[in-house]
Amino acid sequence: MNIRQLRYFLAVAQELNFTRAAEKVGIAQPPLSQQILALEQELGTALFTREKRRVLLTAAGEILVDHAHRVINAAAAAEDAVRLVERGAGANIVVGAVYSAIYSFLPGLLRHFNTLCPNVEISLREMTIAQQIVGLNEGTIEVGLLRGPIHQRDLRTETLYRERLVVAVPSTQANDFGESISIREIAALPLIAVARGTGRGYSDRVLDVFDAHDLEPNIAHEVSDMHTSVCLVAAGMGVSIVPAIMQTMQTNGVAYRSLAEETSGITFAVALRKDTTTPLVEMFIDAARRSAGIMLEQYPTLLMSRTL
Repeated sequence: MNIRQLRYFLAVAQELNFTRAAEKVGIAQPPLSQQILALEQELGTALFTREKRRVLLTAAGEILVDHAHRVINAAAAAEDAVRLVERGAGANIVVGAVYSAIYSFLPGLLRHFNTLCPNVEISLREMTIAQQIVGLNEGTIEVGLLRGPIHQRDLRTETLYRERLVVAVPSTQANDFGESISIREIAALPLIAVARGTGRGYSDRVLDVFDAHDLEPNIAHEVSDMHTSVCLVAAGMGVSIVPAIMQTMQTNGVAYRSLAEETSGITFAVALRKDTTTPLVEMFIDAARRSAGIMLEQYPTLLMSRTL
């Protein structure tokens, strides 16, 4: 098995057509078919069912798709790391982070990490929680900074702290509310909610607040991430329940009110694959722990400790 065979395999898996796959990778169909056949013989199982008018993945082929992506992404990361060393940049670590962390948590983290590893280059990517989970599983990022909880068999997460929940309201309507807003009041308002993902995670924890009080939220809009929800709040399209750290971003047109009811908040965590831990990644996590301690001291009214 080699990288070239895996690339050919993924092309066929995506196109489900040998002719189109051959065109995509830039070779003739017969050699591509021979490479796929050689791969199947090596693995001892068929990866595709070949019918007269269509090609389909077998169960074994479906499994190989995920692993092939990881291998190819790991190879690409290795190539990038070698090129960086050639340029004198040293080692590299690829980190995904939710939008708000880039403006709150990450600056302090990067300062700490630079002290520990001054010659390491950080490749930072703004990503939603769902995008980070995919990135970790496929190997396109090594570390994720996200809100949870997340439940993925191949991922390891460590809670850094909990964020209190607050209500984002249009600043033009801020005087209509007191210093705090009850869940019952929110249930009567148009709610802008982050859409649920494939597992129980951030959006479910927010909506659980309504379940805990036997209330049904009035969801007016569903969005992919919380900074989009805050933008819609600024446009006067509803209210949204968000982590309190969002207040530090001072979005124009948005005011914040505390929740009248006490909640367990939302966890902010570092995530990585269980099978790809390296000394460099562990040093990054250590820097994240230190930065979390400073954040807790800096924002005691916005954040809670790791445990309840």
